[in-house]
Amino acid sequence: MTPEQKYLFDITGYLHIEGAVTGDDLKKAQEAATRYIYCHPDERPAGLKPRGNEIPVEELGKRSARYQHGFAFDKSLEAITMHPAIWPIIKELTTDMPRFVSGTLAYEWHNPDRQQVEQNPGGLHCAREGRYWNTRYQIKDGRIFCNNLVFFFYLTDVNPGDGGLIVIPGSHKSEFERPDELLIPGPNGIDPEPDPVFTNLTPKAGDFLCISELLTHGALNWKPTDRSREMLILRYCPQYEGKASLPQEVIDRLSPETQELVSSAPYGQIKDIINQDPITLSV
Repeated sequence: MTPEQKYLFDITGYLHIEGAVTGDDLKKAQEAATRYIYCHPDERPAGLKPRGNEIPVEELGKRSARYQHGFAFDKSLEAITMHPAIWPIIKELTTDMPRFVSGTLAYEWHNPDRQQVEQNPGGLHCAREGRYWNTRYQIKDGRIFCNNLVFFFYLTDVNPGDGGLIVIPGSHKSEFERPDELLIPGPNGIDPEPDPVFTNLTPKAGDFLCISELLTHGALNWKPTDRSREMLILRYCPQYEGKASLPQEVIDRLSPETQELVSSAPYGQIKDIINQDPITLSV
């Protein structure tokens, strides 16, 4: 990480890496994501499907969905998991002992029927509020350690006013529980009233956003009716915490370099890929 990245990540709890993927690499990733979203269920690779109920064929691309293991659908998406713009950050924040946990393709379309809420508009949450209670963020000897790390890779543009990801900068260091009434619902009963406490991030296609799961975050309702919000949600942790969490049929699709990244390993063991920079998928 650069000194600027360390400073901003420590102060705010997130990083915005602009223009990381461009040209043909971005186009191939976008086209691959579209193929997965519109892929007939009978033609999908083994282990790849939307989370929850199957989407009717006639509604593919017309309904918001989380497509499990989307990164494994195509090599152009798989390569994003170790892209040169984020690989040094992943290594540093896991003290050179990373494990790739999951890679979901998120597809969001405007939903006019989204239910109103009485509290917590935007669905604010963070690791300290749920099952990831053992998430840590600390600094020692000038190095940041974060054991629950998320990268959002954007395949489409988000413009001011569109909605999408919101964060409370600096909340990754909070020692207090978030008050239930921190934000109040706005006129639509879904999004919160504008408040300086949160920031709506608006990345462009090819950008990365990196956050600690301790950062309080949520999402505003997606407002455009003529375009979607599409991104890969990539999760990483230290290799010695937990076991490989992907189905074997998905692991079998991956290149050797990615298979090594998803594998668990003892503390202190340095994987071969750590000494590769940049990483090129061999298969």
